[in-house]
Amino acid sequence: VLVGDGESIKKMLRSVLQSSKTGVSVSSLQSEYRGLCGEFIPLKKLGYSKLEDYLRSIPSVVRLEYCMGEIKCFAAVCQETAHIAELVARQKSSKKSGRSQLVNCRMRFKPSNPYMLNGRRHTSSLRQPSSADASNWIANYSRPHRANYRGCSASGDYSLYNEELVQSRISQLLQNYCSGLWLSKLPEVYSEMFSQKLHPQTLTDVEKWTDICVVVKPCGTNRTDCLIYPPLPPSPSTVPRHNTTPPTSVRQRIKELLSKNSHGLWAHALPKLFMETYKVPFPDHILDNLSLLLDICTVEYPIPHNKKKAILYICNTADMEATDSQQFSRHPLPSGLEVVGAVLPPPLVPPSEQYPSVLITDAKSSNTVTIRYVGESYSNAQEAMEEAMHSFYNQSSSHHTRSNPVVGQLVAVRGEDGDELARAQVMEVMGRDKVKVYYLDHGFSVETSVTNLLELHQDFLSLPFQATNVRLAGLETFSSHPLVLSSLDKLAVGKILLMEALEPCQQGEMPVVVLYDTSQDDDVNINSTCLKALQDKTMNNPLTVNATYQDVCVTDVCADGIIHCQLPSRGAARLSKLLEETEAIFASQVTSESLVSRPFSGKFCLARHKGKWSRVEITTMYGNRVMEILFIDWGVPATVEVTALREFPPLLLQKFVIIPPQATKCRLADLAVPQGDWSPEAVLWVKEVVLRSEDCKMKVTYSDWLVYMYLFIGTDSQQLEKSINYQLAQSELWHKLTTRNNNNTITSSNSSMDTGITPGQNMDVFVPVACHPGHFVLQQWQDLHKLVVLMGEMILYYNQTWQTNTATDVKKGDVYAAKIDKNWHRVQVKGILTNGLVSVYELDHGKHELVQRSLLQPLIEEFRQLPFQAISAQLAGMTQQQWTEEAAMLFRNHVENHALVAQVESVQELSEVKGELWERRLTVYLVDTTVEARDLWIHSIIADISGDLSSAA
Repeated sequence: VLVGDGESIKKMLRSVLQSSKTGVSVSSLQSEYRGLCGEFIPLKKLGYSKLEDYLRSIPSVVRLEYCMGEIKCFAAVCQETAHIAELVARQKSSKKSGRSQLVNCRMRFKPSNPYMLNGRRHTSSLRQPSSADASNWIANYSRPHRANYRGCSASGDYSLYNEELVQSRISQLLQNYCSGLWLSKLPEVYSEMFSQKLHPQTLTDVEKWTDICVVVKPCGTNRTDCLIYPPLPPSPSTVPRHNTTPPTSVRQRIKELLSKNSHGLWAHALPKLFMETYKVPFPDHILDNLSLLLDICTVEYPIPHNKKKAILYICNTADMEATDSQQFSRHPLPSGLEVVGAVLPPPLVPPSEQYPSVLITDAKSSNTVTIRYVGESYSNAQEAMEEAMHSFYNQSSSHHTRSNPVVGQLVAVRGEDGDELARAQVMEVMGRDKVKVYYLDHGFSVETSVTNLLELHQDFLSLPFQATNVRLAGLETFSSHPLVLSSLDKLAVGKILLMEALEPCQQGEMPVVVLYDTSQDDDVNINSTCLKALQDKTMNNPLTVNATYQDVCVTDVCADGIIHCQLPSRGAARLSKLLEETEAIFASQVTSESLVSRPFSGKFCLARHKGKWSRVEITTMYGNRVMEILFIDWGVPATVEVTALREFPPLLLQKFVIIPPQATKCRLADLAVPQGDWSPEAVLWVKEVVLRSEDCKMKVTYSDWLVYMYLFIGTDSQQLEKSINYQLAQSELWHKLTTRNNNNTITSSNSSMDTGITPGQNMDVFVPVACHPGHFVLQQWQDLHKLVVLMGEMILYYNQTWQTNTATDVKKGDVYAAKIDKNWHRVQVKGILTNGLVSVYELDHGKHELVQRSLLQPLIEEFRQLPFQAISAQLAGMTQQQWTEEAAMLFRNHVENHALVAQVESVQELSEVKGELWERRLTVYLVDTTVEARDLWIHSIIADISGDLSSAA
């Protein structure tokens, strides 16, 4: 290992240890280190086989002590880095927010989840101050104890442990924290409320006081901390016999369902899913006492004041500390050959972006697509290395050629023109003078002369091989189909695309991905486009202009004037039979195999429509549990949870895929659509006339990707005066460009409790909006996962109800739910324009938007429980009030869409309404703790640049 790397590891290790005053157990040190650095301590590279041996070799960094039967690690005193310890204690990961930085300037940025770091879940990578102390106390004291046991403490000033008194006080304290309190914050809040320190033993005992509180570990987060809630209200239906452990068969089936839903399953969805999957009722008493399942799953209560809504996560029984063999196992090369030789470069680590840019170099099949990452640490680094190789091999003629190459051997290859040099692997010896080699950084093979092979110097083995293989999701069964390969060659090979890696990905499994081409006006999902290439277009009848078609079924009417119709065809008849077979298979199936465990945008699967299974395509993902789908044979969109989806039966998959969608997109001819969408009355009028009609005909006037037609109901005449087109054009409804308003006034109250933000407090925050240092918006990091869950619930509720609701009375200053970019947000109306648009402020994200009046809905009480998350703020430590464009841009680049630490200087109330986050303005210092070895105080950077600009002026 390089000397610089070794020193860097020591520095990061010291930071980990300094974040915990009570020390870190040797058994948990690797996971703590990984939480901060994103990787384990590379013992083999450092020349050690055991962690303890390495720790004993660096006494200047680590001090080892035996405490209560285990080895504890403490930071050795070091003045050089002591100043960063406090903020490191609040930081769990040094990763930055994943946003694509595209090399191809023609490509449009694909929005990623701003809260998702390194392509993982949206939950926190920062932790509250002192969370390490709480987790370590729990680890150290997880053993039997007496009620009045007096434990040791760091300061020795704790009073005698009175368990009954502490229980009474915690019960009283939690009445003020109905939406939960981080366990790491409990000592601080306890001390402030009762003017006495909380005994450390309490942090262990609270998990056993189920009648006093409920302790929950938020699963899927990067936090080691837990949430503590008031106890669940007792259920009157619960009887003593239900407190027994559920039968083994039930527990095993619940475990199967949770493993299929690795991103979590709503507890209230479990009975229906259990019944549909296993054809037996779910023991409902389990929902009244979820603690019966705590040995197979963890429980999270994401919605404040609502203990009836819980998310269950499968317990991760795998050892978090991977063994050395796992960490340094040899990754298979894209060439498919083992390497002959002892020295290998490190494995390629994917970039942190959620949608990284990749160059597709080869596609042998959809299961073996070779890519190269594009970016500074990848393609740029590889080009720099090849320039160094060119200089190195041209300096001396003493570098001998590989006269006797061996298959699998690593070599340097000189190009035919003699100028280019690259790393390669010998694939085949074709004769005495010719070999076939695989370019390990470029992902393709060529034939070349033996005289072009050179010994690969070990200096050029420090950079990982840049070419790697991935598998395209949804195409596994058709990976080598000629039509799929032809589509891949046309759409992907040789192009720079965006790539989304799907989860979960098992140890050693080739990454499963979705590719997107965003260089055109509309994004192209490469995976779904390749699958659609298999469709047999002859199964649908071709439409002829001026021809009339009978037995037409209108399946949906959209607000933009699009009408979806089904026409009789060979494909429709075959699809009907396949769906009947599917109903029979699912009715007799008692297994979880058909559940969708890896949903992604563009996936084809099944969901119920009007009580029967129908084909769908996932069009939009809202997190991992909620998604928008399109019934492709009906043209009907819907928002569902992943538990509503099923995979195609494997034996019928190919038959399903070749049938084209049966919903034909049409528009009524000679009927100009007014500016904007049809009014809700017009849509309802057309639906009432055509959706239930059994005698429907259409006459085609123009046919392309959109069919223009005249629609006739219940008449043999084809006179235009008899058409639906004419009737609608002559109706009064067609001339109404605005909708009527009803009088359901909605108040803007928000029943949030006091947030308790005080001067001097340190908070982990996310900055969604930054205008300049005098105005930006904060979100408290610890509540962001609750916001994501809430928005998922809002999408489910409003997407299913808003089109059937009557028009909403919109008033300035009131709070509503608004649909913005396919998501539903909590907003406050700032102004009402005459053109049907409404100016709104997003109360959770701090952004101003213009939306159609028809996209506002009443914000029901259930969605008012979580306090509004956007907090207005200004930067502390600044004296000026006016900001130059350069200073504002520098500030935005440093803080917008970043996770930071905020130190509160002052809190200013902006209105008479007290205690609401959105009614406050904070003055804060912002600190970026992701930079190695030092903290960046943002106000210092802005002050420096402002001073330079003033001097220049």
